[in-house]
Amino acid sequence: MAAKLTAKWITGIEERFVMLLPYLIMFVAVGFVTWYMRRMQRISAMISKIPGPPTLPIIGNAHSFFGLDMEGYNNIQLELMNKYGATVRVWLGPFLWVNLAEPRHIEAILSSEYGTNKDPTYRFFKAHSDGIFVANGNRWRKLRKMVNPTFHQKLLENFLTTFNEQSEVMVQRLEEQVGKPTFDIGDYTAKCTLDFLCGTLMGVKSKEQIDNRCDFAKNVVGSVTIIKKRFYTLHYQSDWIFSFTNWSRQLNAFVKPLHDFAKQVILERISIKQAEDPKDGLVDELEKKRSIYLDTILEQFKHMSIDELTYLTTDTFIAGADTTRVATAYAFALLGAYPDIQEKVYQEVVDVVGDGEFTIHKLATLPYLEMVLKEVLRLFSVPVIVRQLERDHDIGDLVLPSGTSIQICFYAVHRDTRFWKKPEEFYPDHFLPEQVAKRPKYSYLPFGYGPRNCPGHAYAMLSMKTMVGSVIRKYKITSDLNLENAEYNNIFMLELTNGYPVQLTKR
Repeated sequence: MAAKLTAKWITGIEERFVMLLPYLIMFVAVGFVTWYMRRMQRISAMISKIPGPPTLPIIGNAHSFFGLDMEGYNNIQLELMNKYGATVRVWLGPFLWVNLAEPRHIEAILSSEYGTNKDPTYRFFKAHSDGIFVANGNRWRKLRKMVNPTFHQKLLENFLTTFNEQSEVMVQRLEEQVGKPTFDIGDYTAKCTLDFLCGTLMGVKSKEQIDNRCDFAKNVVGSVTIIKKRFYTLHYQSDWIFSFTNWSRQLNAFVKPLHDFAKQVILERISIKQAEDPKDGLVDELEKKRSIYLDTILEQFKHMSIDELTYLTTDTFIAGADTTRVATAYAFALLGAYPDIQEKVYQEVVDVVGDGEFTIHKLATLPYLEMVLKEVLRLFSVPVIVRQLERDHDIGDLVLPSGTSIQICFYAVHRDTRFWKKPEEFYPDHFLPEQVAKRPKYSYLPFGYGPRNCPGHAYAMLSMKTMVGSVIRKYKITSDLNLENAEYNNIFMLELTNGYPVQLTKR
């Protein structure tokens, strides 16, 4: 009897719930719409002074971006800035994006602790790694605090040994191309920069220039190309849908060799550390703080498996090798296309260094070579970065709402006619001291600025100077590269579609 009463009571509750369900759904829907409308009204009021294209109901400006590839996406961003100015707002459905190319606005974002979070779209790069490149919040702060000491001046001085040794290997390998037809020097800079990285930050002699075990650069380019396709393809935003596509399988095929290479380096470093003299267990505390990058990771994350360590660190392999690969390849091709500039670099290197090794002091006294490399980075550094604001943020004459995606357009500010005499040309005199003094600090951003700037900017400049200086004093370079008709792929940096064509003759 009691069981029947209980069943009847439960049935009554179920019936009442079914009757009330439509009202509950309506209540939740009305509540959501009310919240959403108030939120949109607040945001619209805050950004009312920011110009931008007319919007359509619900989708905003998303229709203007449907079906675009990377080049089309970049072009429309430039068109919007040309039409509406250096600060432009765009609505992608309910999501607000603000494009910035005004130095004072960029400074307000990059210098703030509340502008350090990467936009959620960077999660696609987790196919490579879940390391410092994609980390946000306290996780990023922890990783950054660990990384900073690994670029200490004392360690950089020690790294010059590797830079000199591997640059000389590259010089010897280039001997095979002397007097031959045009070839892609990017193939050589890729291997050399990977040997730089492994011999310094990772503490392992990789000998990629000799053994040629892994086409690291090709796998980076292939994987990043697919990852960026997800940015511009609406239905690929879903991890579930993307996992069923051929693109997903291709991405995995590119990423696996990157992980295999990183894992091999990690295992080799562990083996080296185990064989080292433990110094009776006594290690200076300052020495610990200045350990090379991989040793710091192994110490701080000793609880992780090898696979977990690989996944944590692969982005450092990519960031440490790929940007230097591209910048030095551009430098060689452009020096070949501008023989008068090449001659100035050659004379400076010979006068300062001669046939000797490059040192910290000598590299610091190569101002024209530095101007050349800075100009390369002005033209071809990372085109944009995207941050998401953690809270409402005052950028001077505007307050941007929390949650806004801020697209900082390095490409646009690096070609702004207000700051650059010849914005579309290769013109190292842009970096004469008197020209630099005229420009706002945040008009030149190849390594970013603020809390989340590139921690390895000094490392990159020293390695690039050593490589370019070593080659230029041995070979005369010629190239038919013409920037006016060059075609580009937007990988991490703007890369030449058909490689970096040069010819060599001995000096």
